[in-house]
Amino acid sequence: MRIVLLRHAETDRNAADEFQGQADLPLNEAGIRQARDIAPGLRAGAWAAVYSSPLTRAVQTASYATSRLGLPCHRVDGLRERHLGELDGLHRATFARRHPDALRRLLVDPDYAPPGGETGRAVLTRAARALAGIARAERESEGAVLVVTHGGVLNLLTSALRGPAREPRTLVGTCAAACLDVRWPGGGGPHARLLALDVAVRDCETGHDADATSGPAVDLDVLASAPHHAPPSIDTPTRTHTHTEKALHP
Repeated sequence: MRIVLLRHAETDRNAADEFQGQADLPLNEAGIRQARDIAPGLRAGAWAAVYSSPLTRAVQTASYATSRLGLPCHRVDGLRERHLGELDGLHRATFARRHPDALRRLLVDPDYAPPGGETGRAVLTRAARALAGIARAERESEGAVLVVTHGGVLNLLTSALRGPAREPRTLVGTCAAACLDVRWPGGGGPHARLLALDVAVRDCETGHDADATSGPAVDLDVLASAPHHAPPSIDTPTRTHTHTEKALHP
């Protein structure tokens, strides 16, 4: 089966290069145009389902696809953006200059959590669990599955799927997608392989097949069961150009 992970369209904080985290902000005018422009390229009948993070910017992005395809939007809490705690709302480039070690740990240390925020490991675990659940729910469906989520979640998921030997990683822009091939080897759980990254959604419908250049097949259940420190509650959204600064894509 084909699962397409779509990063939501642009918000004012994206445009201002500010950490966004779980702040529940809407799309800006440019983001609305981005999300609206995706819809005409989606072929009716080629898509089986649409899932989304419950945060407004993701739901808004998904709404244009669901209107085009005549499908409901299923909201999944595990697809929320990473909780960034006290970093929420700060300018990324300024933070990078003042706290380079903290930014480095945020990007590369899976067990680091900013004050009041989540570790990368915790986010990867819940996102992989959500993705495995979606794969199970849609296993018998015909057509691709669209999953609208966030830059930080996408960065963690695709980095895990690419593996350490496949750096440097490609970053996913607003309203760009990652294509996954999901299979069930040996009658076991869902295994995902990254086929393409930072591409247009329409290119993921049938435009990529698994081959030797694709990422390794990764067991999503194993990815979802990695031990981690318990994250803070994420039930309620909170408010509190270099490669390094943009790698998180909040």
